[in-house]
Amino acid sequence: MADKLYSNRIFSFLLLWLIVTNQSWAQKEEFKDIVLLNSYHPTFKWTVDITRGVLNEFSNPSEYRVFVEYMDSKRFQNEAYLKQLSRIYLQKYSNTTIDGVIISDNNAFDFFLNYGDKIWGDVPVAFCGNNSILEYKNLDTTRFKGVKEQINIDSTINIIKSLQPELEELIVISDSTNSGEIFSNQFKKAASSHPDLNYSFLIARTPDQLKTDLKRRCSKNKAIYLLSLYIDREGFPREMLQEAPLILNNCYVPIYSNWDFLFGDFITGGLVIRGKDQGEKAAKIMKDLINGRQVPPWLSENREILAFDYKQLNKAGLNYSGLKGEAVLLNKPENPFEKYKQELLGVASVLSFMLITILALLRVINQKKIAEEQLKQSESRLEMALEGANEGLWDLDFTNYDVFLSQRFARLLKYSNPNELNIGFTNYENLFHPSDFPQMMEAYEMHKTGHSPLFHSEARMLTKTGHYIWFSIHGKIIETDENHEPVRMVGTITQIQSQKEFENKLKEAKERAEESDRLKSAFLANMSHEIRTPMNAILGFTDLIMNDMITPEEGKKYLEVIKSSGENLLNIINDIIDISKIESGQLKIKQETFDLHSLLGELQDISENLIFQGRKPIEIIVHKGSENKNFFIKTDPFRLHQILLNLLTNAIKFTKTGHIELGYIILDKGALQFFVKDTGQGIAPKHRNIIFERFRQVDETSIRKFGGTGLGLAITKSLISMMKGNIWLDSEVNKGSKFYFSLPCEFKLKEPDIPASY
Repeated sequence: MADKLYSNRIFSFLLLWLIVTNQSWAQKEEFKDIVLLNSYHPTFKWTVDITRGVLNEFSNPSEYRVFVEYMDSKRFQNEAYLKQLSRIYLQKYSNTTIDGVIISDNNAFDFFLNYGDKIWGDVPVAFCGNNSILEYKNLDTTRFKGVKEQINIDSTINIIKSLQPELEELIVISDSTNSGEIFSNQFKKAASSHPDLNYSFLIARTPDQLKTDLKRRCSKNKAIYLLSLYIDREGFPREMLQEAPLILNNCYVPIYSNWDFLFGDFITGGLVIRGKDQGEKAAKIMKDLINGRQVPPWLSENREILAFDYKQLNKAGLNYSGLKGEAVLLNKPENPFEKYKQELLGVASVLSFMLITILALLRVINQKKIAEEQLKQSESRLEMALEGANEGLWDLDFTNYDVFLSQRFARLLKYSNPNELNIGFTNYENLFHPSDFPQMMEAYEMHKTGHSPLFHSEARMLTKTGHYIWFSIHGKIIETDENHEPVRMVGTITQIQSQKEFENKLKEAKERAEESDRLKSAFLANMSHEIRTPMNAILGFTDLIMNDMITPEEGKKYLEVIKSSGENLLNIINDIIDISKIESGQLKIKQETFDLHSLLGELQDISENLIFQGRKPIEIIVHKGSENKNFFIKTDPFRLHQILLNLLTNAIKFTKTGHIELGYIILDKGALQFFVKDTGQGIAPKHRNIIFERFRQVDETSIRKFGGTGLGLAITKSLISMMKGNIWLDSEVNKGSKFYFSLPCEFKLKEPDIPASY
């Protein structure tokens, strides 16, 4: 009765929602409508993976529209609920023409056989996740096409026997669900081919029963084969991973399974299948069906992956090297030394230096403590020793509220004598920096309450000149009253200004090293993306060209994409080679005489081509500092071409509309000033210095939006410096940027004998 009332409420709510929203579905656009009917609920890991695989294949919203439905049959499976659900779907899709239905898992398949034609009509069907598909009789295999969900139990048993040759018993865990019974029968059939295998079934019905049986059966030289684990908990089963502690806390043996979603500090491994692979394959089959392509076989094989958890293998002491086939090892740690060798060596050098410094400081502190113990023998000897050690003495009398400061104390604070300080119990706080005083008082309380044997603090103290200087302050309460309140306390101050400055320099050096490490890591990640993007395009379109069914026009289009991707990849490689040569000092500047106007003309053609490809309304304007048709200069034409092209490429990349100016002016007989100006987004003042640093862009959003390695401007600046020039910029946000650089070079009016090549 409760189920019926619950179902009626769901139906009423969805019916009201459909009345409100149904009008937006009345007109079907020019795309295919696909329904993905999942057996289980949206958070069920297997269903999540299948759905992700399907949506990955139908990612183009201009071609496909996917309606994802979840039957939630793991938790609700009575006939009244299913009938109510069919009525909801019938109303929901009454005004929508569906082109195909993808079904995941057994319950959705059975639901479609009973209600599907009435709801969606006689449409093509692709299925996945059905582990008993061969048991359906009289199935129309011309309409139903799909991928088999067949776990390879036989091969997994062979894997277990290979990993554990001394195996005494294999504990097979399943449950009483429909899927659990199917998998159990499949295991019995596969196990018949292994007469030497000693196994026993453990059907999990309740958590307590499972724990009790595991504790009773588990021992050394055993293993678990997990087929299914969905235990009824107040009417609802939980995810298998959520039930993992029931096994892990009661049986300490390797666990094998065929489901990839059980990895993550649970199973050791096995020959697994993935929901994502099932979903992608079913979606590809549906594409072939609705687009009239080559008809796929009615049942396709599922993909299997030999996978293990590296941590679980080591934990169980299992050697996987003897297995046939290449295995995927999850959670295998990389060798950090090989990966970050240079960075680690740099950090080790810094840490070694810091360690030596700390040891030296500890030695100094230790020597100072020894000296303090010796000086405690008498105040007169202490005063004399402190004079020689450049330390000031202070003595507090809490009974008489008297403060004694030594002559050295006064001189350390730039006073002639202690009386000039005019310090007493009521105003001694004024001697210390306001930010340091609370910490110093906290150290005093720690010493006063006995938590610290000595009083020690570091604080800035005010000198006669009005400046604050760092001091190390040591002291000890040498007398207390009957209430353990201090009566007398003595101590010293030591100037540590130089030490603090040195510590700050060490901290800054460490921060710079960490920033360099972060930038290099970001650069490596970005570079990996930049290289993979064109390489994926090359490989992808190469596969398309190898397809005999493409037309010559398509082949030409694909070759153009491959050529463009290859050029992008070559530019990335050239940037890496250039920055490597610059860092190693191997890059050489070659002086040649060439026509500058010819070079500017070529750059103008290249820029206009880039603008055309990007479909941007941008005009290229070239300014020539000489009115002669030809203007010959002597410098490195290739590097000048590279510098200007880098600046032009950046200008085009960050300019949506307007114009870009390229040109030069003659400064004197031995120098030219070049410029590239744009009307783009501009650069904020805080970013103007970092854009010339290696591996840096204005921010990470620029990398994601525009791509690039972050090396272009760094290479440009380095090349200009190597050519004895200088680069600077003038920019305003949303108004554009102006890059200038000067180069010393010789001018000639006569054409050279050998034209320059760039």
